[in-house]
Amino acid sequence: PSKSLKSPEVPGRQSMMTYIKKEMMIDSSRQEGSAADDVDANMEEFLRVPAKLEKLLFFSFWICTDAFLYALTILPIKFLWSCICLAASIIRPRKGFGVCSFHRRHLYQILQMSVVIVVYRKVLMPISIGVLYHWIRGQAMLKLYVLIAIVEVFDRLLCSIGQDALDSLYWNCNRRPYHPRMIISTTVVLIYATFHSLLLFLHVATLNVAMNSSDHALLSLIISGNFAEIKSTVFKKYNKQNLFKITTSDICERFKLALFLVLILILNCFQGGMNQAKILQYFYICGVVLVAELFSDWIKHSFITKFNFIKSSVYPDYALILAGDLTGIGHEGINLNHTHAVVKRLGFSQIPIVCVMLRFISEAMRYAIVFSHGDAGPEYFFNTFAFWYTEGRWATLAGAMFGVFFLTLVVKVVLGFALLGVARRMLEGPADDSGK
Repeated sequence: PSKSLKSPEVPGRQSMMTYIKKEMMIDSSRQEGSAADDVDANMEEFLRVPAKLEKLLFFSFWICTDAFLYALTILPIKFLWSCICLAASIIRPRKGFGVCSFHRRHLYQILQMSVVIVVYRKVLMPISIGVLYHWIRGQAMLKLYVLIAIVEVFDRLLCSIGQDALDSLYWNCNRRPYHPRMIISTTVVLIYATFHSLLLFLHVATLNVAMNSSDHALLSLIISGNFAEIKSTVFKKYNKQNLFKITTSDICERFKLALFLVLILILNCFQGGMNQAKILQYFYICGVVLVAELFSDWIKHSFITKFNFIKSSVYPDYALILAGDLTGIGHEGINLNHTHAVVKRLGFSQIPIVCVMLRFISEAMRYAIVFSHGDAGPEYFFNTFAFWYTEGRWATLAGAMFGVFFLTLVVKVVLGFALLGVARRMLEGPADDSGK
């Protein structure tokens, strides 16, 4: 026979003095009750999240730097080699000269670099940075708030499809280079790179206005946007896969913010009026922006993991996934280069970022050339290049530019090799621990 459930026993009546004793915990030595057993463990996990998140973001920041330097150094070298192979195959059809023979994969590298050149020369160069700066400065705060929100949303959407568009172009270059779909794939990549570059260009221009505003109203608007993101994310249900997508987005956002702040500093220095005091003030504002970014990421990830009962150990697992992508594990035969898989995983937009960077560096060089005609203007590293340019010292200028390119290439090779070593040690670590 089933046992009837007993109703809980109702506590008896108590005197006012007993109630006061319990409330004041005078007889606390007899209190045997305690909080739930897992509360302390949950609190410990909550406090571990910022440190483990920052370890992942620090490792991923250098992965993004390596991928960015790849597009600046290795990609132009591959483009030059592909052009040489194309010329050799034109001279000797289907034979070439030994290893210098054109292959379908070379077409992909030529198209990649061609997209960078077209977007930089035909899309970004005609846009005046000064006109855009004053247009943004003259807008109402409400319009700017909506504009910043639109830029952030479409930036994430375009990041999600950018590498897929490039992979589709690579597949068509190798499988059906004479098919009409080849034209469609190339057009899609060009349209993607154009719109994403324009969005990032607008993002940098808005950040430039915020960093140079005396009342810092726009800067406060940008910082408040970081904390508004907390409201839109922490109260939703997530699993580990969804959290990984949010983390990769934060990784790319952290790198782009650091790069854009550097580009704005370079441009402001060459425009003049940046003395030591103003540079120190700029660094202070950068610190405020970066600290706000740090705190918003910490709060967001801490509460997402808390509300969804996700362990903080998920972040080292994410780092192992990126390390596997970096070393090519699971991507044998389909990796175009050692950054391909990890860039696709992160949704890192190499080509648009490079186009925007080239546009701002060219604007800085334009001011350097203007100042080089007279005695006025600050003395910076690029002013020497501008002086050689205006004086027609082409051999000296070419040698100096080659030296800068070679130094950048060395930094990229050393950084890439170091990252591969770190990734291998990360992947070998769990295996070694399990064997003990």
